[in-house]
Amino acid sequence: MYNNFTMELAGRTLSVDINRVGKQANGCALMKYGDTTVLSTATASEKPRDGIDFFPLSVEYEEKAYAVGKIPGGFNKREGKASENAILTSRVIDRPMRPLFPKDYRNDVTLNNMVMSVDPECRPELVAMLGASISTCISDIPFDGPCAMTQVGLVNGEFIINPSQQQWKEGDLQMTVASTKEKVIMIEAGAKEVPEDKVLEAIYKAHDVNQTVIAFIEKIVAEVGKPKHEYTSCAIPQEMFDAMKAIVTPEEMETAVFTDEKQVREENIRQITERLEEAFADNEEWLAILGEAIYQYEKKTVRKMILKDH
Repeated sequence: MYNNFTMELAGRTLSVDINRVGKQANGCALMKYGDTTVLSTATASEKPRDGIDFFPLSVEYEEKAYAVGKIPGGFNKREGKASENAILTSRVIDRPMRPLFPKDYRNDVTLNNMVMSVDPECRPELVAMLGASISTCISDIPFDGPCAMTQVGLVNGEFIINPSQQQWKEGDLQMTVASTKEKVIMIEAGAKEVPEDKVLEAIYKAHDVNQTVIAFIEKIVAEVGKPKHEYTSCAIPQEMFDAMKAIVTPEEMETAVFTDEKQVREENIRQITERLEEAFADNEEWLAILGEAIYQYEKKTVRKMILKDH
């Protein structure tokens, strides 16, 4: 048995099947919007990847020729590399979701969206965006969601929520808005000289629609969501920052960082690094992450100065 959830979205039915396929993935949602079907999965590695200082997230959006009823013939019998549209769609999914994962999470995460059939009335890009959010929210991957996305078109001065392919291409506005419960977190738009107040109105409209989708996602998570798993934090320990501040005061760091000459700045940081290396000579664990810790200390100092008076 699988779980099916439906909601009315912009005059069409959005249907989500959970536990129907992809049971080995951390989270999987089979999305249907009109006759467009997208399979969205979220998977994560069990352990953090060694030796990296970033969150390894990859987002895939796979377009298949059969999804629009074409079978490639002639020389190209197989699918080629990802199209420009597929790459841009992957980025639009990545951009609002990446900051919602924990900052100290280093496990590999892959969000895969495979387009299985396309209805020209319901753009598969939008279905993939919602599918990526739902599959991550119901999975055991730590994620500060839910987030939702809505597309807005403008045809003959009228706003169209989640427009069809033709309306999207021919309209005066192509806007994608992503929101969490609290706020708008991403806007991507192209427009043909649309007045500012119209653009603002479109953002508010999309944000309102996103709230209904978020309520729908929360309902799904309450029923079939897995508890989030524990993970190894790769954050710099707070006691290390405290020890660093005792040796190099925030005022010293400000003086070191705020010089216009790059060579002087680099020399200042080199001297600070030497002092800290001497101080932590006995602590191999801290020495291993000292470079990253100094970089973060610099970053915090610059941010504080910008907010204060620079």
